[in-house]
Formats: sequence, structure tokens, C-alpha cells
Amino acid sequence: MSETTTPTQDWAQVEFEASADQEDIACWLLMQCGANGCEVKPAENKKLLISGCYEKRGLTEKTMRMVVSHLEEYGLSNCLKTLRVSRVPNEDWLAKWKEGFEPFRVGTQFMVCPSWRADSLSKETLERRSVIYIEPGMAFGTGLHTTTQFCLRALESFPPEGKIIDVGTGSGILAIACVLKNPKATVIAVDTDPQAVEMAQIDIELNDLEGKVDLRLGSLDSVLEEQFDMILSNLTCEDIVALLPDYVKMLKKGGRIIGAGVLREKFPLLKEAVERYPLVIEYTEELGSWIGVVLQA
Repeated sequence: MSETTTPTQDWAQVEFEASADQEDIACWLLMQCGANGCEVKPAENKKLLISGCYEKRGLTEKTMRMVVSHLEEYGLSNCLKTLRVSRVPNEDWLAKWKEGFEPFRVGTQFMVCPSWRADSLSKETLERRSVIYIEPGMAFGTGLHTTTQFCLRALESFPPEGKIIDVGTGSGILAIACVLKNPKATVIAVDTDPQAVEMAQIDIELNDLEGKVDLRLGSLDSVLEEQFDMILSNLTCEDIVALLPDYVKMLKKGGRIIGAGVLREKFPLLKEAVERYPLVIEYTEELGSWIGVVLQA
């Protein structure tokens, strides 16, 4: 949802009940199916009520078929018994969502802070942590998702050096983090979504990093002939596997790929794919329903 959304817009929501261990994947699936944002509330029998908010005109029959097929594909078919669609009163949803967004720490070195809470940070925080200021839209990365947090923590253990590319940059958080960690690094960020690039540009400007991140709209086509020391790939398992041939061509010897967004049950697919290339799995971490991974050439 962008800042231009008006309070008079018609909204609808897709909701269903899920168990606590399904919360993360359920919200992710709704976002993958076009939800502008998700809300989680307690339900009966220790369940959670997961709601995805959609522009009413965007909640088509095709979208609903996608929601159903995704729930079935990712092992949440039990949620279909409580699946329903309801109308949402007209409201400024982004403003309501902002009310509960607080600055939060990631790892030992980063702090993610919405722009409207910048004045709340203490002098000690500003001295001890690299602060990433964001103007989050609900449909883009806020840093709250566990996969984004894994990538930020990985940048502490595997510091960004040389030339780095952030593939599918979204809100630009990871590209910004690389520059904050190493101002001498050359950082390129690419995304095929024009709205994501627009949001990333806003975040880059919020952090006074204009000219420090080479932000590009498009696929990897523009960088296939370039060589990188690090590739950031917070994408799905299928996307990472599909991009591995290009990644191998682009990665310098000894370089690393930091990947996340890999569902735990799909990790064997990634392992099998990695074995076909001159890559080794250097580090993995379980993140609830997800796996974070560091590959080295």
C-alpha cells in the first residue's frame, strides 16, 4: 500500500484460522497473492485469525484461486475450512498500521526505524547501532520478516566488501545496510517491480545515501557481465534455484551468496541444485518455517 492510498478506497479481506506455527508462512502466502498487508489476531482453540487486506477491485476470482492453491501447495490446506472473504470499512489502513510500528533491533549492530519515529532514538542507540530509516508501505519489506532479519545478521558475520548486488531489493533495506556497514563498498540493487524501486529510492534518500546505492529497475540482464564479491538474494527457493546459473557466472572466486526466503521443506531442492555448481553451503540457520543460507564460491 503506498502513501497515495486514500481513506475512501474500498477494501476487502481474506481471512482464515491457522495454528501459531503457521503464522509466518500464512502471512507470507497472502502477501505473495497480492495482499497489501496482514493482520493477526487471537482466535478460539489457541488458533490465530490471519487476515489479508486487498483493494476490493483487486480481489478477483483469479486471486482467490491463487490463495487456495498456495495454501494447498504449502501444506496449509487445513486452513481452507475457515477461509472467508469480508468487506472492510473504508479506513486509512496505512495510518492505522503505522500506529503500532516501533523501532526494533536486529542482531547486535542494526536498528530499523520508521521515519516518523526517528526522534525517539536515544543517543546511545545512535552511537552503538547502524540505524536504517524506512518509510514502509505495507506491501514491501519492513525488516520485520525473519528472512530479512537473517540477511541483516548475516551481514554482521560476513561483512560486505568489494562489489555487492541486492537481487529483488524490495524496500532497499539490505542494500542500505551494506553501505552503512562499509561505505567503501560498491552496492547495486535491482528489482523488477517499479513500485518497489520507487519505495527503495525513498528509503535510500531517508538515509542520506543518494549516489551510494546504484538502484536499477529490471532483471539481472544489466549486470550479467559484471563480477561481484557478494550477492544478496532474499527470494523464494524456486527463484534462487532458477537464478543460480547467473549467480555462478557473476560471483567472484571466494565470493558469497546470502539467501533467505527458502521454506524448510523446499531446502532439499536448493541443496540438490547447489551440488551442480562450484558452490559450498557455508552456513545455514533455521528460522521457523524458513531456512537462511550462505553459499561460497
